[in-house]
Amino acid sequence: MSKKPEPTTSQENYVHSGIRMPPELKTALKEAAVQNGRSLNAEILARLQANPLEPVLADLAELKQMVRKVLSQI
Repeated sequence: MSKKPEPTTSQENYVHSGIRMPPELKTALKEAAVQNGRSLNAEILARLQANPLEPVLADLAELKQMVRKVLSQI
């Protein structure tokens, strides 16, 4: 008798949840999903799992370099 394979990332491993959002937000998310080549659900999950500080940290690193450059010229 063969074993049933272990579920990986399937719908069995997810909790079904409904959310309410303004129509404009849903439209923006759908557009972003198309641009990123993923479903609306995948887009929402990616955004929820993303580090919200990542863009801020990148900006801070850039500002730090700019300040160093200016200070080195003084």
